[in-house]
This record gives sequence, C-alpha cells and structure tokens, in this order.
Amino acid sequence: MKKTTLFCCLLTLAAVSKMAAQNPGCDGARYIDDVFTTVKKTTVNYAPTVGHLNNAMTLAMDIYEPEGDNLSARPAVVLAHGGSFVLGDKNSMQPWCELLARKGYVAVSIQYRLFPFFTLGFPDSLDIFDTAVKAVGDMRAAARFLREDAATANLYRIDADNVFIGGYSAGAVTALHCGMIDETDEVPAFLQTIIDNNGGLDGISGSVSNRTYASDAKAIVNMSGGLYRKEWVGANNLPLVSIHGTADGTVNYVYGLAANIAYLEGSSLLHVQAESVGLWNFLQTVPGGGHTNVYSDVQYQPHLDTFWTQATTLLESLTCALVDVDEATISAENWSVYPNPNAGTSFVVQLPASVQVADLKISDLTGKTLLEVKNIQDQAVIPLKNLPQGAYILQIQNPVEPGRRFKSQQLIKQ
Repeated sequence: MKKTTLFCCLLTLAAVSKMAAQNPGCDGARYIDDVFTTVKKTTVNYAPTVGHLNNAMTLAMDIYEPEGDNLSARPAVVLAHGGSFVLGDKNSMQPWCELLARKGYVAVSIQYRLFPFFTLGFPDSLDIFDTAVKAVGDMRAAARFLREDAATANLYRIDADNVFIGGYSAGAVTALHCGMIDETDEVPAFLQTIIDNNGGLDGISGSVSNRTYASDAKAIVNMSGGLYRKEWVGANNLPLVSIHGTADGTVNYVYGLAANIAYLEGSSLLHVQAESVGLWNFLQTVPGGGHTNVYSDVQYQPHLDTFWTQATTLLESLTCALVDVDEATISAENWSVYPNPNAGTSFVVQLPASVQVADLKISDLTGKTLLEVKNIQDQAVIPLKNLPQGAYILQIQNPVEPGRRFKSQQLIKQ
C-alpha cells in the first residue's frame, strides 16, 4: 500500500459538524493499490441533448469496472478526453480508466459535444468557450446519470456520495470549469451570456428524470488543463490534483492562448491560487514536459507515477473519510513576507507565532527552485539581489513538524 505525506494530513481535521457513512470498500489498500487484475467495459447512452447545429443527439459513455468485484457501492471517476474541443474520442481515456478500475473504482469516459469544424469551419474563441460550456453540461449530466442508476436499477453499483471528475487537455478544462465555477464567482458578461444560452451551468443534456439528480463532484483530477480565471479557485472549492509539463505548447503551464484560440491560466497558477486560499491540492510539475509526451515518454514515467499515487491517495482519503469534508473547518496555516511588492534588495519573513524555525524555498512560476534557505527564524531577512524582476512563489516547511501545512505566498519583485 502506498500512502503519501501530502494527503495523509487531509484527515487531520480541526472541527467536524456532520458525520458521513464510510464507503464499505475502505480497507487501507483498495482505491490506492491494484487489487484487481482484469477490467470490463460497458458502453451505454447517458444523455439525450442538442448539438451545435440544433441537431438531436445522444451521448454515450464507456464504463470500466473491476472484473469480479462484488462490492455494493464503488466511488466513480468521470473522465473526459482531450482534442481542443474539436477532435478526440472517449476511447483515448482507456489507460487511465483501466488504471482506476484495477484499484476498485468505477471509471467512466464520456463522449461530449465537440465543435463541428468540418461544417462550421475553424472555431474562434467564442465558439470554443461555447463548446466548453456545453461540455461542462455534458459532464454534469454524466454525474447525474450515475446517481440515477444508483438510486434505481443500480447496474453499476455507484457510491453516489463519492463521484469525482477529471480529464486530459480539453477534458481537464471541462472538469476544472465544471468543478470550480459557481454562483458566487464573478463571470465576464460574454461568458455569462454563453452559460445562459446553454441552460446554465447544469446545461440541457439528460432526460427529465436525469435532471432531478445532483450533478456535483467531490474532487478534480487535472491532466494538463487550465481555467479561464484562477480567481475561481476558492477555499470552498473541490480538492484538486494536477500534472502539467513546463514546456506544454497547447495549454500553457502558466498562462496563454490554449491551442492558439482561447486564453487559459494553467496548472501552476491554479496551484498558487489554491495554496493561497488553503484549498487541498497537489501539482506534479514535469520539467521540460510537453502536452502529450508527459503521458507517453519513458523519461517522464516517474512523474506520471507520482501523480497517480497522489491522485488515488486523495480520492481514497475523501472516499474513506468519516467526516463530511465540505463542512469541516480546515485550512493551511498563514504566514507573510514584507514588503510585498518589493523594489528593494531583501524581504522579511514573518513566521506564525508557534513556529520557531522554518525552511524557505523560492521558485519561479514554472516550478523551478531558485533559492532554498534552511533554519530561518521569525523576522529573517532574505536577500533578493540575485533575482530579476518578476513573480515568485515562496513556501515554508517546519523541519520539526513536517506534517504541518502552510499557505504558499507570491512575492512580486519590481
């Protein structure tokens, strides 16, 4: 059984306001280790909908289950494929679905509406945003389909309390927008119009009975995706686990035009934002990794293995928690640096009162470590003269209590 230190602290909760039933499969190995050797796949229709050309269509999903599993309720992971919202097929997610199914999950790869560029021509940014919003509605319909089945025929034995979402590339973009945007977020007028025209964030996909079930999820698995605005990542959003290459030319690791069409903020900025608000998250940075070779080249396999260890540890922790995570009072500890922004040659670190000594790491926005300083004390003065102007990520760790979590800080050198 492989447990990692990052998510072991997920269950160290400061307060509990509502108890939740534990999944019956929680034994410390299932959901983390490979406990099954073979996987079966079933393809089913999950949602009638209307396409870009006002054409009626029915979306399908591939459901991957561990062969020979008799458990009454299994957590489900809904994944969406890549392809820049114009190409791609649900079959491409088979390796990840099988990986999850061998660990005891029900993994689902969904078909979602793609932009019909053979008919309408190459899409512009508004077309892509419209297609992404449609895909969000499709993913929500898929979550509702699983919950409806659990409440009725129960063919797939889904634990309706533990439905997770994720994907690769455009599929990850879909999952991030599906899981991060809510009614409290400020959405640009153009995007709100697109959302309204597509029936709101829940969309129009799914049968009448499908739409009576919940479409929420419990965590996001992000493989080389991005979000339109990092500020949509808040303290009460879904836990997030990500992997992203620093040389990704399709969805930039930091920010930029995704597929040269629409602006997105990449996994590194989402990680910084999540850290700043105390949201549970993990980012596996792949130095030099591109958009596709991260998942195929043997040189990057250790990064991919670490990512899936972190991802399944997170999902297992949430599935097997004895508390309702959304109502637990948890946060990373705060600390500060000043002056910030900084036009001088040094800055000062202000540690929490309970921390006598800390190790400091300074990284750039690609995740590259630029400076490490061991055993600093409160009010330590850290030189900046060797760092050019720009934004930097600062992290601390208490060497005496390595399990404690501290928010990351962003320092701007002017």
